Amino acid sequence: MKTLRIVRLLALMIYVSSCDLLSFNTPPESIGYNLYLSFQDVSGNDLVKGIEFNDSSGAVKDSLYTLDIIVSEPCQNWDNTTYNAPARPGFIPDVNLPQLGMVSYNGYSHLTNHFGLSVKNCGEQKKLTYKLKCPYIFGDDAVHEFITYWDIPHDKINHAAKCYRIVFEGKEITPTPMINHENTTFTAAIILK
Repeated sequence: MKTLRIVRLLALMIYVSSCDLLSFNTPPESIGYNLYLSFQDVSGNDLVKGIEFNDSSGAVKDSLYTLDIIVSEPCQNWDNTTYNAPARPGFIPDVNLPQLGMVSYNGYSHLTNHFGLSVKNCGEQKKLTYKLKCPYIFGDDAVHEFITYWDIPHDKINHAAKCYRIVFEGKEITPTPMINHENTTFTAAIILK
């Protein structure tokens, strides 16, 4: 009797662990596109340092920038004309506008953006265009465009795309994964003249 209980317990453990292993082979339900950018002048001065934050959210103060993200493959969960998730009953579209945060990494302040999309409703976005207006950093009211290129994960463990190239003002920049983020967040330095 005791042996039968042990066999049943072992069988249950094998069954549960095999189900977990099988679930790792299914694609993720959503994909995160996580990008951290430092902005520096040619002398290496940190142009992000000292930027103001919203007290309530901890994000960069909304009045200091506008950020629009354009997906390369139009989809039902993101509207490229409003740079926003489409309106749904009970939701105001503006709550989904892309936001910037700020972290310090490797001695520089980085503007951060965590952008996520449903695979079912948006598919894989291998290219995202970021349009950023931020007089605090650029010293002008112009919209500056960053074209980013991404490799998409095909496993359930990693839900973050890997940024492998950024094009800014005709220059190609190769981002690197942040240490201790297991290839889920990519960073690059943008040098402004």
